[in-house]
Amino acid sequence: MKNPPVLVSVLGFFVAMAGFAWLFLGLRLLGFDWFGALGDLPALEHVGIWGWLAIGAGILWLLVAIGLWAMQPWAWMATMIVAGLAVFEAFLYMLSFPGSGLGLGMMILPGIIILYMNSRDVKAQFLGDPTAA
Repeated sequence: MKNPPVLVSVLGFFVAMAGFAWLFLGLRLLGFDWFGALGDLPALEHVGIWGWLAIGAGILWLLVAIGLWAMQPWAWMATMIVAGLAVFEAFLYMLSFPGSGLGLGMMILPGIIILYMNSRDVKAQFLGDPTAA
């Protein structure tokens, strides 16, 4: 198994942290109160489906983190899709709040991720293209 580049490992770490956050949120929404340490959630109706969806999202994020660490091509594609959607969302914010800089600020990190993941060396390691290195 190939070792991932350092920044891919760091990106995988933050993706894993997002996965754990979604798992934690899902369990809280389903009523698990961590043995009373966090107090009670307000009584909400019909949060069960959102709890299960949050758990599912957490599992997906954790799978992508493992895929990034294992240098899987599908993890590269998942990263590109999520970063692309984030850039699109930032563009919508630019249209909604012109002149505020909010959209530009939201676009910086996903844009850097897209540029880095498309760099010749990283793309070659993920997709196995010997001519790209």
